[in-house]
Amino acid sequence: MKPKASAGRWVWMALLAWFCANLLSQSLYMGRYGLPYDAQTMLKGLGPLYVPLLVLEGLLWVAGAGWLLHRGVGRLNRGKTSARTAEATMA
Repeated sequence: MKPKASAGRWVWMALLAWFCANLLSQSLYMGRYGLPYDAQTMLKGLGPLYVPLLVLEGLLWVAGAGWLLHRGVGRLNRGKTSARTAEATMA
């Protein structure tokens, strides 16, 4: 497997795991207390650790969005290339 493809899959899996963990945690909290998380109280409870965690989460989402964008552009370019090849073969 190519290193780029492997790295992209790891980013995608990390994003998916992070999202599912957040979703499960939120649903369990709402099931127990009847209300969603209070973000302000959570951030205050983390103390100075919340800034690096927010930066890490932001970087993870940016990496995932960049990977999806890169993958989409690659697919578009491959489609255009195959269309050009088909046109050249027909002519």
